[in-house]
Order: sequence, then C-alpha cells, then structure tokens
Amino acid sequence: ELRSILELQGLQDAPMAWCREKDEHGEETPFMQIDLPTEEAARKMAARSVGIKGVFEPWGTGTSRAACFAAVSAYPKERQAPYIAEGSTFKINVVSYGLNLGDVERKEVIEECFQHVEFKGKVLMDKTRKGVRAGRGPRAENQFWYFEDRGTSETGNARERMDPPHQVHFCREIALGQRHLLDHFELKKRDYLCSTSMTAENSFFVANFAHAAPGKLVLDPFCGSCSLLISAAHFGAYTMGGDIDIRVIRGKEKDAPLPSHCRYARTLKDVAIGPLSNFDQYGLMRPLDIVRCDNAHPVWRMATVFDAIVCDPPYGVRAGARKTGCTKEAKPIPEEHRATHIPGTVPYDIKDVLIDLLDFAAKYLRPGGRLCYWIPTTTEYSQDDLPQHPSMRLMYDCEETLSLKLSRRLITMLKVKDMV
Repeated sequence: ELRSILELQGLQDAPMAWCREKDEHGEETPFMQIDLPTEEAARKMAARSVGIKGVFEPWGTGTSRAACFAAVSAYPKERQAPYIAEGSTFKINVVSYGLNLGDVERKEVIEECFQHVEFKGKVLMDKTRKGVRAGRGPRAENQFWYFEDRGTSETGNARERMDPPHQVHFCREIALGQRHLLDHFELKKRDYLCSTSMTAENSFFVANFAHAAPGKLVLDPFCGSCSLLISAAHFGAYTMGGDIDIRVIRGKEKDAPLPSHCRYARTLKDVAIGPLSNFDQYGLMRPLDIVRCDNAHPVWRMATVFDAIVCDPPYGVRAGARKTGCTKEAKPIPEEHRATHIPGTVPYDIKDVLIDLLDFAAKYLRPGGRLCYWIPTTTEYSQDDLPQHPSMRLMYDCEETLSLKLSRRLITMLKVKDMV
C-alpha cells in the first residue's frame, strides 16, 4: 500500500525496509524505515494510508532504553529546538509492541524522557491511543512517541517482562495514518449491505492500489453494495458501478416483514434503501450511474475511458458468478415486455470471469490505468496461475490469510499499451 501511495508522488523508488528482519521463528516487526525527501511527502502518504499507525521522525534508536536515550541526547539540538520551544505544547506517548507496559513503567519512561530532552513547552494531554484518535478535542502541537519492539515469544505469545526488547525508538510524530476511517466506514454501521460486502479496510487498500483521486473515473463491474466505490469516492474519484443482479443494485424494502436477504424490492417505487443510500450516508458524491450489465458481454461503447477498474468478482457459494444465458430453449419476448425484460442467467466459471475481466480492462482502461481485483487462493497458489494479457503487467500481488489452507489475494495490474 505504501509503495503504491508513493507512486502518486513520483517517489516509487524511495528506500523502504523493515527495521529488523524476521528471525528463525518467523517473528516480524511492525516498524518500517522509509527515507523520504520532505515531511510534506510523509504527510501526503499518511493522509491516504489505512495500513499504518503513523509516520515518525526517529530521534534515537537502540537495543535498550539506555542506548535509545543516549542516541536522543546526541541528536542535534538545532533539530530539536523548534519542537520543544517555550510556548509550544507537547505530549509523550508510550507504546510497547508485544508487551503491555503498566502505569509505573510508563511513568518511568516519561521521567527518563525529561532527563534527555529539554522540554520548554507545556504538556497537553489528549485522547490518542496507540496511534489512533480515541476522542475529540485539541491535540498537543508536538507529539513524541516512545516505542518498544518486543515481538513475540517462540510460542507466539507475548514475551516475558524480563526479556529485553529487540529495539527501542524515540520519535517525533509527523502525521498519523487514516486508521480512524475504519471505524467511520465500518460495515456494521452502513445502511445498505449485501452478503459479500467488502470490509472498509480492504476497500481502502483497493482504492490506494487503484490510485483513486480527484478527476479520475473508477468502475466496479461487480459493484453489489458499492463498498469499493465508496472508498474511491472518499478520495475524490468519480465512480460508476455495474452488476448483473438487478435486485442488488435496485435496493431493498427497509421495513418489509422478511429476513434481510429476502427484502429486495420488486419495483423501484418499493425501494427504501439501496447502493446510493451508502453514498448519501457518508456525504459522498454519488456514482455517475449504476447499471445492470454483464461482464461477459460489455455494454460500454467507448474504449479507454476508465482510469481504474476495481472489483471483487463473485466466486463463493453464497454469490457465485453468473452471466447472461439460458439453459432451456429461448422463447421470443413479447414486444410489450421488452423494455422491462431482465434476461436469464447461467453459471459463470471463475476462470472465464478473470479472462473476460482482463480483456475488458485491456480495452476500456486508459494507458497507465490500473486493474485491481480479488481472487481466492490456496496454499498451492503460484503467480503462474494468474491469467495474463499482453496489454497488462502485474504490479502487486498481496495476500490476506483466511485460514491455514485458504487465502485471498489483491491483484493489481497496470495497462502498459492499447490492444492491437
């Protein structure tokens, strides 16, 4: 996600590495070091990312608290001065990864901070916890963070208190990430849902990989309740949606005395809530249109019109893919019913779905446009299993583990040339 966001700023080559590598037990660290040219670039990155807690400037790093604060003492005073000056406000946050620090330990850390940094400003407490705003109200101008990276034990449990930390960091906050959006756009709070609505976090990941931004046009050909388009609209993009299931895009009767999955409205006059209700709920610009369409038989007449195509193709038991077709002998449609007739559908194999999707993207994406889609995989997955197209190049292949044997992947492809 970070690499994709930096591409928007032309910083795709910015050095990026984990603060420490996995050890023999596969233990990971949540801390990453990125070299950026300016603080403004860091703020722009944090303004889009839902995968990071924040961006921080390290003033000191060590393998122990003493070593970390020794490095802080050696940090150039002229670099510290603007953020600890008299008349400013500040707060010191203490966070440990892999071990919960008690109030006594937190107080010891904060007192030691004052021994190594000459704070001249005034303390201002706020409701920020572990990098996420937990309440409203003013924040201190300058936020400082003490991080301990303790990791996990060999059994995967939290480490013992006597175990030394892997690394200790003392940093100045530059900007917090957008993790608060996950609560604001949480599915439980959304007006209109389908059985396969995408989570807020994954939807924002897709929007960032697709480079959704003001002035760009984003299409979801399997839009359902429009979860992916909502995140794209949040970043200012124009959106369009399509789906073969007319019931889903038409909407539901909100107060019908039926189970939720049976409340789909039979006519437009019966619709109480639908995909557009979600955009209105969040105050977002509505899609340019949502149409009933078939991925196997595109209805679009203009080519190279979309900046991004995003989708979560139907592949599960609850919502298997369908395409226009008939298993019985077709009968003529009476003239008086042609305007409102909805063609029948037949099963649509996932392999055919993906092949048609790539053909569609190669034809309707502008050069440099992106295709982002989810696919189900197993532990036997290989990139060679992905469908290929001469006009499309694989950019990212990101895995979300669902169980020991199953996962799903977010595939991002770039259109490198027009179809011949």
